Amino acid sequence: MGETLLSTILSQLTEIANLLGEWLGEHLINIIAILIGAWIVRHFSAGFISRLLKRTVRPDLYPTKVDREKRIKTLDSLIGAFVRLTVFIVAAILIIGEINPDYTTALFTSAGLIGVALGFGAKDLVNDFISGIFVITENQYRVGDVIEIGGQSGLVEDITIRTTILRDLSGNVHHVPNGTIGITKNMSLGFSRINEEIMVAYDTDIAKLEHVINHVGEKLAADPEHAHKIIVAPKFVRIQEFADSGIIVKILGKVVAGEQWDIAGEYRKLLKTAFEKNHIEIPYPQLVVRKTK
Repeated sequence: MGETLLSTILSQLTEIANLLGEWLGEHLINIIAILIGAWIVRHFSAGFISRLLKRTVRPDLYPTKVDREKRIKTLDSLIGAFVRLTVFIVAAILIIGEINPDYTTALFTSAGLIGVALGFGAKDLVNDFISGIFVITENQYRVGDVIEIGGQSGLVEDITIRTTILRDLSGNVHHVPNGTIGITKNMSLGFSRINEEIMVAYDTDIAKLEHVINHVGEKLAADPEHAHKIIVAPKFVRIQEFADSGIIVKILGKVVAGEQWDIAGEYRKLLKTAFEKNHIEIPYPQLVVRKTK
């Protein structure tokens, strides 16, 4: 009896192996071909899209080469994400149809019902997608811009069909759903400004102060390391306010977008040295202690 049972099991296993072998012989090559075809389409479409964008995005529409490159990179990221999703869906449908054609028919038959069911729960997803499209088409910000959205600020590392990915100064990565974006502050689009307010002592010679401030700005603009970043050198604009401890003066300049932090830091360093050399005092709160008898 034991030999009969073993013989039956072996016979069934052999039959299963034969059926599996026949199925693999008929379908495995096709499935492998579908996967290879999907990989080829995905791989070569990425290069094709990049080359197409470089040819079609006109340089004369953007103020600088950097602006054009940011636009190309942003469009490349979004279109690439759409192509990847499309290739994945098509390949999945073809593989399902290869496994069993009836599954494909059932899939399309139930797609309408599934779509209706998901429609009620996918409003946020659709909102994210549509908002992402508007962000791209209106050129609100690009990959490489420094922005503030959704209460977070940082460098835009990627824009997908659903989210904007930011990296802040601490290196933290923030994923902001596009549908939640309200007011957007772009700090690196077009041009940026040096906007400084500096307090000096009341006995400061204003004419001398103006000369020093303007001279430092001109010196910085003439520096080969920074000249290409400065559009209008920082200069004295006006006396902004009479404060308790001194006079506040306004300094403005115009720089290439995204360079305002580096230029402002270098300008402050040079300005402090010039103030010390010309004996211009920067007042600070002082505590006067009087001794009483």
